[in-house]
Amino acid sequence: MNPLRFSKILIVDDSKFFRSSMKKILKESKIGSIYYEAKDGTEAITQYISKKPHLVIMDIVMPNVDGVKATQAITKHDPNAKIIVISTKENQETINEVIKKGHAKDYLLKPCTSNSVAMAVSKQLVPGRSSRTK
Repeated sequence: MNPLRFSKILIVDDSKFFRSSMKKILKESKIGSIYYEAKDGTEAITQYISKKPHLVIMDIVMPNVDGVKATQAITKHDPNAKIIVISTKENQETINEVIKKGHAKDYLLKPCTSNSVAMAVSKQLVPGRSSRTK
């Protein structure tokens, strides 16, 4: 089975436009087969537990529960969760914190190019493509 083509991906962002754009990029890149959406961290945690996606693309700045707290809750539930956080360059300090303390696997800066999204997602879904060293 092709892990890129047949994976379940949860897209978390308070912007419906951004979620739709991300889904379009993934479909055009032939990444994923099932897409779930959440508009905030609370929904993200619930969706993660019930749907068990292979990967989460998580915005940092959201109402209710933000991406930092949601990432921490998800990785507490599943230490092997693959989460890519997304935010603007202005939030670089927060991004570094969520990678270090929240255990996110990677990050993307908004605005994202199709290529950067495809590469980041591929690194997480295909064994051996990870850029992290042990």
